[in-house]
Amino acid sequence: MERKRGQGLWLTVGEVVGVLALAIAGLNYWESHREHVEAVKLQQAQSQAATAFVATGEADSGGRVINLRPLKSSQAIQSQRYRFPADVRSEPIEMTAERPRIEADWLADGVKHALEAAHAKSSGEARVPVVIETVYVEDGDTHADVSLYQVGFAWKHAFIGGWQVRLRGLALSRRGLAGDAAKALEKPWSDAKGKFSGDFAIPPA
Repeated sequence: MERKRGQGLWLTVGEVVGVLALAIAGLNYWESHREHVEAVKLQQAQSQAATAFVATGEADSGGRVINLRPLKSSQAIQSQRYRFPADVRSEPIEMTAERPRIEADWLADGVKHALEAAHAKSSGEARVPVVIETVYVEDGDTHADVSLYQVGFAWKHAFIGGWQVRLRGLALSRRGLAGDAAKALEKPWSDAKGKFSGDFAIPPA
């Protein structure tokens, strides 16, 4: 009887060893799988970073137009769509590769109404958000980008002529937008309007 109990004990130990071996093998597999997944994510991130699109632009001397171009010279803009806050401009603007740009006239009426509604001070600077959807080509491949930018502008109220709005430049706010573009515009525009009557400066990009 003692021998049988001993044999049973050894069988139990053998089973435990087998379970431990399986557990170790499983952990090794999981660790290898996790490292593979992380490596794939890193490769994808590096690939996305290599083809990331960023638009840059400076206003002309009169503040009437911001001409846009890719930050990377290897990229070529094919088309762009600009979406502004609804009370600035209700309809998006479509632009081809011929001359991508943002014009002050697109924003002036909406911005002036917002300034009037806020009883804004006679002069100042602010930003109006814009979602830019870009189709571009790089290394022969076509890509798409949807990002949130900020259009810097300055305003001045003259006794004769009313509000004058001049564009200052363009700054990237957030890349890789998904979902409803209108929602992405709401908060930054609300924050900007809240400062129309206060003393403030445009924060650095």
